[in-house]
Amino acid sequence: MKTHENYRSLIEKAETCHQDLRSIFHIDDNDVALARLYAYAYRSQTIGAFHGCQEALTQSLEGKGHDSVNSAEILGLLKDLQNLGTIPIPDNFRALTYTLYSYDKWSRAVQERLERLIDSDILQKTGRCFRENIERITTCNGIYTARDDVLPEQSTFLVPNLGIEIASLIYGENFSWNSAYLPGKCIGATNHFHKEGIEIHLGYSPMHGATMLGDCATTMTEGYAMAIPAKMEHGMDNLDNNIHWVPFIFGSMTLAGWGVFFDVEARAAKASDLNQVPLESDKMNNSVYLEREIDRIAQLPGSCREVLFPPSATASGKCGALELGIAKVGLEGLSLPDDTYRIFSVVRGRAKFSIGTVSSNLKVHDHTGIPAGMSARIYPAEDDPLVILDAVIRPCS
Repeated sequence: MKTHENYRSLIEKAETCHQDLRSIFHIDDNDVALARLYAYAYRSQTIGAFHGCQEALTQSLEGKGHDSVNSAEILGLLKDLQNLGTIPIPDNFRALTYTLYSYDKWSRAVQERLERLIDSDILQKTGRCFRENIERITTCNGIYTARDDVLPEQSTFLVPNLGIEIASLIYGENFSWNSAYLPGKCIGATNHFHKEGIEIHLGYSPMHGATMLGDCATTMTEGYAMAIPAKMEHGMDNLDNNIHWVPFIFGSMTLAGWGVFFDVEARAAKASDLNQVPLESDKMNNSVYLEREIDRIAQLPGSCREVLFPPSATASGKCGALELGIAKVGLEGLSLPDDTYRIFSVVRGRAKFSIGTVSSNLKVHDHTGIPAGMSARIYPAEDDPLVILDAVIRPCS
């Protein structure tokens, strides 16, 4: 498995700890910070590399006479890797010596056992995709990024009852930023609700579709953002012949980890059968034309941040509340609050992002996360305006 020097150094320190009676005196604060970044990157593969590999392997082994013991070990390890996503990532040495170390050890074990099984083109592809998805983590310097306009092979989740493919881009504490793939003329297939989950749907041009909320809908030909409380039916009809991506933020303070797996109830509905109302109306929970907001804030001087959706827009009791912000980043740079885990997305321009001891350049459609308590700063990487969206989840007050 290919690795970055930063990653190799951390794993060596974790191994030294376990070989030396679990001594931690060689682990410093910078190691802990970097380990947290890598651990959150692995968590984003809960329904990515881990679930995707499990599904691919299960299908390819059906009715085949492969090594049943080896296959069972792989599937068990993949389940363990998925279950790690339900455990909070510590802010101390345990982020390295347990969380990251476990992700690394179990991922390597999966890869090694897959190589023993590879005796067909299908299994070769399964092993190759798993390795490539994991190496997106192990070869980065600690800043893991994911795009909302592409679904890496063998890294998606097919939502039950909807038949829609989704990928988790960045997976924080109790919420995630994700992307859904809608094929052309996908009509009447996506409407659903969550008992214990809250959401924010996003959309970018080009598009020709209709977004639905409750018993209302709005036809869309430009970007939008819509906040969705728990138990509220919602969906998106893609009226175009081309595919359409729906980035969405999902959160819940009551479900372990990501939660959306088992909290989806389909509700058959076409936008054309619902009440047609303006996007920014109360009936649509005061949704916004997102690209208009991006254009507006891009013209403001210096650095500034505004709240597009306050927590009250999605507040749903014990489920919590999502907040969506939009920020223009001037030449002086911008630091986002570090009181809780935060995910941000570049929606205009290019960014230079620094966190802890590492930095990386980001472009439009890139997403990354900032763990709580870690100082980070964003600067423009070019003369054009830099605009970002950021999201957090909070308990309802």
